[in-house]
Amino acid sequence: MLDYMEEVIKNTNFNQSKNIRDIVYEGLGKTIISGIIPVGERIIEKEYAEILNISRTPIREALKMLEIDELIEYLPKVGAVVKRVSVEDAIEIYKIRQKLEVLAVEAAMENITEDEIQEIKILLDLTEQKNKERDVKEVIRLFGEFNLKIYQASRMKMLAGMISKLNEYLQRFRNISISDDARREKALKEHREILDIITKKDKESIDTAIKNHLEYSLNIVKKEIK
Repeated sequence: MLDYMEEVIKNTNFNQSKNIRDIVYEGLGKTIISGIIPVGERIIEKEYAEILNISRTPIREALKMLEIDELIEYLPKVGAVVKRVSVEDAIEIYKIRQKLEVLAVEAAMENITEDEIQEIKILLDLTEQKNKERDVKEVIRLFGEFNLKIYQASRMKMLAGMISKLNEYLQRFRNISISDDARREKALKEHREILDIITKKDKESIDTAIKNHLEYSLNIVKKEIK
């Protein structure tokens, strides 16, 4: 527990004008999603309350919220544990993401500016450089930045928020997928293809490009889960 509790403390920022329950919920959720707390690990209210120097009530309330988010589950005679992600969960999430990504790209196609296109091209060049340097952590961050710029270009604030929330849950999947050398190379090419589709306003190619982009990633994740 102590191996990852430092990360929990770092992610739980009490210097916010928020309910303590919400702060704990965000901190624990971020640490679980990033894969730092192992699957099946018990979340013991008393221990967390002592280390965070708060009462057990906000811990308990935060755990209930995380249960709704499918990040933890309560097992008989065990209590709260970090939930194992099933293949079915992964498939469902990728199906949802595919539909939303297509919508985002279609909207970006209509609203993106030339300056934004150039910014994304520079970002992709940097990503390629970092990949050659085998800086996997930075490549993962830059891939997330690519997605964010597409969402911003869509000018659909609610849609961008929905995908970003979904991507938080997908983070542990993406980290598994992008850790694969061949996947990083292929994903970078696919990102350039998606930008080209947006630039050319090639609506007929969107569905296939997004589907192929996500399916390859999903297959790697499914193998890892199994």
